[in-house]
Amino acid sequence: MKRAFTILAAGWFALIAAGAAQSSSFPPAVFTARTIAIVNDTTSSAVSDGATSALRAWGQFKVIDDPDSADLTLRFDKSKEHQGQDTHKSDSNGNPTDYGYSMTFGSAIHMKAYVKGSETPFYTTKTDDSKAKAGMSCVEDFRNVYRIAHP
Repeated sequence: MKRAFTILAAGWFALIAAGAAQSSSFPPAVFTARTIAIVNDTTSSAVSDGATSALRAWGQFKVIDDPDSADLTLRFDKSKEHQGQDTHKSDSNGNPTDYGYSMTFGSAIHMKAYVKGSETPFYTTKTDDSKAKAGMSCVEDFRNVYRIAHP
């Protein structure tokens, strides 16, 4: 039990350190920003709807439609993964006895945050959640790191 607690505590500190490392890369303009825009490059408007809802609940930024006018921009995109795996079984003489193939599918929503005028994101996150929940959880991740960097 004591060992499990030690491992859990070490993992917790690693997560805090990772969050602090990510937050230290926030440019000062992030903390003076007042407006934010969402660019949704996924195929679902639910992603931007979820992100907008989370941003409005947070209340830190005014959500606007024009990314060129916004102080910050959140860009969402989706990646798909497909993995296949062959299985071959053979008898003791090496003769094939069975063949199988399995396929797995997955996708992730990625969010990148940009300061006005920059083409390099200052913050990135991703989630395996789908649609509205993905937009909300990406914004919540951003909010949590923001709060660590700017209490």
